Formats: sequence, structure tokens, C-alpha cells
Amino acid sequence: MKSKKILAAVLTCVMLTTSLLLAGCKDKVETPTTPQEKIDAEQTLNIVGYDYKTLDPTLASDVESFTTYTQVYEGLVREVEKNGVVTTELAGAEKVTTNADKTVYTFKLRDAKWSDGKAVTAQDYVFAWTRQADPNTAADYMMFLDEIGVKNAKEFSEGKVGADQLGVKAVDDKTFEVTLKAPTAFFESACAFKGLVPGREDLFKAQGDKYGTDFKTMAYNGPFIIGDYQKGSKVVYKKNETYWNAKAIKLQTCNANIIDEPATVVKMFESKELDMAGATGDDLAKLKAKAEAKEFRHNTGYDPSVSYLYLNVEKSVLKNAKVRLALSLALNRQQYLDVIFKRHYPAFGIVPQKMAAGTKDYRKEVAEPLKDVKEDPKKLMEEGLKELGITDPSKVELTILNGKQSSTSKALSEYVQKTYLDAFGIKIIIKYSVDNPTYFTERQKGNFDICSGGWGADYNDVNSFFACFTSDSQNNNGKYNSPEYDRLVKGAAKESDPAKRVEMYKKAEQEIIVKDAALIPTHYRDINNFQHNYLKGMYLPQFGGYFDLYRVYLSGK
Repeated sequence: MKSKKILAAVLTCVMLTTSLLLAGCKDKVETPTTPQEKIDAEQTLNIVGYDYKTLDPTLASDVESFTTYTQVYEGLVREVEKNGVVTTELAGAEKVTTNADKTVYTFKLRDAKWSDGKAVTAQDYVFAWTRQADPNTAADYMMFLDEIGVKNAKEFSEGKVGADQLGVKAVDDKTFEVTLKAPTAFFESACAFKGLVPGREDLFKAQGDKYGTDFKTMAYNGPFIIGDYQKGSKVVYKKNETYWNAKAIKLQTCNANIIDEPATVVKMFESKELDMAGATGDDLAKLKAKAEAKEFRHNTGYDPSVSYLYLNVEKSVLKNAKVRLALSLALNRQQYLDVIFKRHYPAFGIVPQKMAAGTKDYRKEVAEPLKDVKEDPKKLMEEGLKELGITDPSKVELTILNGKQSSTSKALSEYVQKTYLDAFGIKIIIKYSVDNPTYFTERQKGNFDICSGGWGADYNDVNSFFACFTSDSQNNNGKYNSPEYDRLVKGAAKESDPAKRVEMYKKAEQEIIVKDAALIPTHYRDINNFQHNYLKGMYLPQFGGYFDLYRVYLSGK
């Protein structure tokens, strides 16, 4: 279902593991504290930013929007890293209890306020969670509450029961209760998902369809507010003085500049016009060398997210599974990475490394299924086209949809174009979007044959990858529909036996990328982030946006 987050073709995201430790007593919250070293007088940060699709968390499914939500909205818990382990801590909730079989969770809320001074209440959570599952909203994450086990979420989304039957309840203004249909292994970590933040019913009713479209008319309950937004240019984050823990927030302003060209980003970083940056290709090697010389810091690692070439299985020759598998097998993934990125890892499965399946590391238990496929792609293509009544591959034209044109998206598209022309004689028409919000809109409408993009998990369980390709998922933009795949994935989500869960997901993965070849995994992403030495406390979320400003401060700039 964004992590899940829909990823644009040429952007980089990060995510890894979370685990919420629940107890009957009040949990001590680790908050930003004044560091021992001297803090600069002017706490203004300059980094790369991203256009958000909407400020209505119910409607977003992209990591760019989630990046903004990470700063301006706060849910019950937040993702953090402690002693090298990614976990969660209480945020909007100050206490959490659960019943014996973990089917009822009770969240005691903090005395927190929105940026307009109104109190954050349990009803704000009920409103937001209910609206997300409401079929009238038709949100990309409409089935997310069902995915994480909330009672009657599926029935409500299908119009079979009313909102009063959904397993969310405001016991009083400060007590939010969630009832699950059965114990769900990953419910606890899913509570950090940015789509589960509270919402303002009064503003929604007053603004109607305009709710979430204007930053000036929204209220925020996170550590920052949006001070300015210029589409395609910048997002400016300002400290939220009404935030419950405002005294611990050191950063005053963050100028998140929207820059499309990687080379421009690197030049601005080297001149300190940007305080943090990423890089690819030759620029990556150059920055690595400078980081080794201690000019700035280099953060690197394995980012458990996956990039794909999505296939619209309802369009053109892509209705044929043999054609789809031929396209997948013809792609030389290592060469693809060497030519375009000079980084990342080839992907032969839909799940990256370091993702859990209950108590097991899924990728250690299950080999990537495409590695074992030995069929000849040219022969498969000939057979598939023949079944469609086509004898001349040169008559076939497919359109690849990409994000905004840049040197990277251009290289990606042209590589795919040349690969399939050389391998099969098929023509690929390249289509770029004017901006990322337009790209997401076109993708969700299914206006593509092939679409470059990717997916990052919302919580630390492989179900977060598998669930977005079920037939009822609003994020299943390629229109894949397999009753067997649905049966395996939905069954595995409820299965308590770790070994059985792994086996069911293994069969589902084989089903979707080998038997049905409904999408083409291209690569697992790595982390290559550079920060100037004066930038402190920056966290790169594993299951959220691209960055988290909560603990950031500048010292010695």
C-alpha cells in the first residue's frame, strides 16, 4: 500500500527498521537537548527540498510529500535511531497500553496544540484515520488501515459498514483507542507512518476541496510550520512556536531548495550554499575523496528500498506475461546501474535486504527469484507477440513515463529505449512530466505503458512491499490482478508462524515477477549522503521522508 511511499524515478530515499516498545507505564521520551558545543546564533539551514503533492496527509502516497509531513505534522510515535538501531519513540502520545492479546491499543495523548492554538485531540486522530479508509475519499492508502489490521477497515472501505464500526475511537479528548481484528505483527511499527497523523475536521469542512492546497490555510502540530512555498523552487520550514516541545527545537529556518540537476546540487554543496547533498556518478567519487580528507562527512549504507520499471498490464502488448518477462530478462541490471548511477545494487526481487518477515530477515531466507530464470528473452518475446497476433516487433510502440527531465532521468529513459530496440526491435517513446506532482498524478491514473519509479516500506515488514500490488491496493498503478497473489499476501499478513509467513511471501514473489512478470525490479538503493561538519543532528528516516529536522542545529558554520 509508502512507503509505502511512491518514489520518483531519479530521487533517493532511505528507510530501515522500526519497533515500538509498548508498556503500561509512561515512556520516557528522548528529546532534542542543547548540545555542549556552542550553537551558532543564526540557525538557518539550506538543503535540497521537494515539491509536495498536497498538505492533506490522507491523499498523499509519495516520499516528497512525506518529507514535508515529517517536519510539520506529528503522529503518535516517531522513528528514531538509538545506539545504531532504528526504533520508535513516543511523540504525539505520551503513554501507550495494550490488552493481553494485543488487539486493543490505547494511546494517551500529550497536551499538544496546533499552530493556530487549538488543542490536538483524540477526535483529530479518529477523523484522519477514518477519512483515510473512507471510500468517498478514494485515497491511495485507502486500504492501509486494513493492511495493518484495524477492525472493520476493509468492510468500511467497501461500504459494507459505517464509520462507527471502524476500530478507532476517541474515549475522551486525550485518549485514542485502536481495535484490531486480530494481532498484527507490524502494527506497532506502522504507527509511525506519516499518513497516520491527526487531521482538522473543522478546516476540512470549511475549505472543502481546497483543504491541503494552500500552506497558509493549514494548521500544523509538528515541530515546524511552512513559512513559504514556491512550487518548483523552494519550501521554507519555520520553527513552530506552539509545538509541545518547542523549547528543545534549535533550528529556526530551513530553506529546502528544489533543484533538479545533480551537478548543480554538488556545486552548491561544495560552495556551502547547501549544507547537505547527495551525488551520483563522477560527482559521487569526487565527494567521497573530499570526505576522506575530512572536508565534510559522508554517510553511507544500504537503503532497503527498490526501484522498478512498472508495467501497465492492461495496455498494449503488456497484456501478455511472456512479453513482460522478456522485457525483464533483457535488462542488464548491472550495466544499467553503471551507465546511469554508478552506484546502487542490482535487484532480482521485489524486496530489498534487511526487511523483516516477522522474526526472520526475509532476504536471507529467500533467494531473489529472477536470478534462477534461464529462459531466452528473445524467444519469449517472439512467443508472446505471436500469441497476440503480432509478427513484426518493429510495429510495437511503448511509452515510458518518467519524472521531470534531468540528466539522470534522460539517461535512464534512453538506456531503456536502446535496450529494447536492440534486443527486440521495439520502439520506446519517452515521456517526461513537467514536475513530480504531475508524474504521480499520471502514474496513479495509469497513463503509461512503462513507468520508472520505486517503492519504500512504511514499516519494518515485507508486507509493506507485497501489499501494494494486491488487486485492491490504490497504489497498484500497473493494474496487476492475481487471485493467487492476493490470497498469499493477505494470508501471510495474518499468519503468526514466521516460517509459514516466509514461505507464503516467497510464493507470492515468484508469482508476481516470474510467473506473471507484472513489474521489473531494477535496483536496490544505497545511501550516499554528504553533510558539512557544522551540521549536527540531521536524521535520514528509514521509513519517512528524505530528512528529519527535529534534532538539527548548526555549530561552527
